[in-house]
Amino acid sequence: MDSHLYHSQSQNFIDDRENYKYSVYKEARENLGNKWWKPEDIGTGKIQKAVSSAIQTRVYHNYKIVDNNLVDWRKKDDFNKLQKNKSLENLLFDFYKSKRKDSECFQDFIEEGLSYQFIAYLYFIKDYQRFMPISQSRFDSIFEILGVADYKTSGNASWENYALFLDLIKQTRDFLKSKDRNTTLLDAHIFLWILGQIQFDIKESVTKMPTIKPLEDIEIKNEDVERPRIKPSNATELNVSEWSDILLDNELTNELDLSIFQALYSFQDQKAYASQIALILETTHPPLNLEIGRYAKRIATKYDINFSERSEKQYKFWDLFFNGWDEGTKFVWQLRPELKIALEKTNLTGDISYAEELPQEIETEFYEGLIKTVTVNSYERNSKARELCVKYWKAICAICDFDFEKAYGEIGKGFIHVHHLTPVAQIGKTYQVDPIKDLIPVCPNCHSIIHKKEPPFSIEEMKKMVRK
Repeated sequence: MDSHLYHSQSQNFIDDRENYKYSVYKEARENLGNKWWKPEDIGTGKIQKAVSSAIQTRVYHNYKIVDNNLVDWRKKDDFNKLQKNKSLENLLFDFYKSKRKDSECFQDFIEEGLSYQFIAYLYFIKDYQRFMPISQSRFDSIFEILGVADYKTSGNASWENYALFLDLIKQTRDFLKSKDRNTTLLDAHIFLWILGQIQFDIKESVTKMPTIKPLEDIEIKNEDVERPRIKPSNATELNVSEWSDILLDNELTNELDLSIFQALYSFQDQKAYASQIALILETTHPPLNLEIGRYAKRIATKYDINFSERSEKQYKFWDLFFNGWDEGTKFVWQLRPELKIALEKTNLTGDISYAEELPQEIETEFYEGLIKTVTVNSYERNSKARELCVKYWKAICAICDFDFEKAYGEIGKGFIHVHHLTPVAQIGKTYQVDPIKDLIPVCPNCHSIIHKKEPPFSIEEMKKMVRK
């Protein structure tokens, strides 16, 4: 057998499927930047922000943007929502900067409320030659295939359990080294993962094979199968509460579904051509349509959904999520209002937020039919204020004058960040925000630099730096 089958860095097949993990490690290490951490950073939020950057959802690999699936997106989101925690930052500092025992840190991470999968990822980005990421249910199945049925990782978060997991990966690496002496620990991890994926694909294909059933069994069998309740009528309009539950249900919503919503949310008025969303996600329109259909059908297994009928036994699935219409040769998607609000309430908009700024969402106040101010709760997002700011100032960076539409064409139309000029520490629980005076549109690059120091750079300071 060709020895190169086992060395993932030299295999195109494995590279396409799983070798992105090398890129995840490299980019995570760069974003972590722990060699620059200082003791005085502990308790400021800087260390937590660095770790948040190291668990980012997407990474560059082989000139493409790919999803970082080594940590469930909900666990990433939970970490990103944490308030400044001096105890946690002290632990992270010790873990990455001192010679404290790894076994002690593991237990302390558990006591800080971090999940087994998240902790394993922290170890992986510390040293990929010694530690590996983990997906408990998947590896439990893999080890069962290999005859190690008495070892389970699910529900067994401990240093001892993790050490045994690493030992099993090392045994696999040592075996593979007999085929390719350059095999790394991560290669062995990838090999086992793909082995499990092949087994999963085989089982899935078997379950999808049609079977001939006795006529008398058909009615009884159908009662036991949970299927989408597709009805030939106008599309059901789910409410905000239902959408919130759906977004947080990992059996229904996957990372691609969220990426579609978040890409659309980033556009002004949350509308864009379907082809623009495809370009952002580095795919084409048909695969997105296919996923939208699958997503709608998954939702219909738990909710009583009516889909719009396109023709006999054919249905439109996209209008469960979007309002849509033709514009010339292109088709526009716009997030349904209830889904948009649900994304904001669950903090899944994908917007970058900074501790110094107001997180954005809440009620608006109208005076004589004209919006003049918006009441903002200091702990929530105010999407309406953002819309008014962009509508007035246009989607052009107030610092460097960068215009995404001019630079990138249709795909960049309406894309911009909005910076809040008033830090949270300077305001009360609620206050009147003027979308014109208190908010300013900035490009992502300038927005990131603004928050490179505390307090943030002012707009004038930023303009001076750009002019130099």
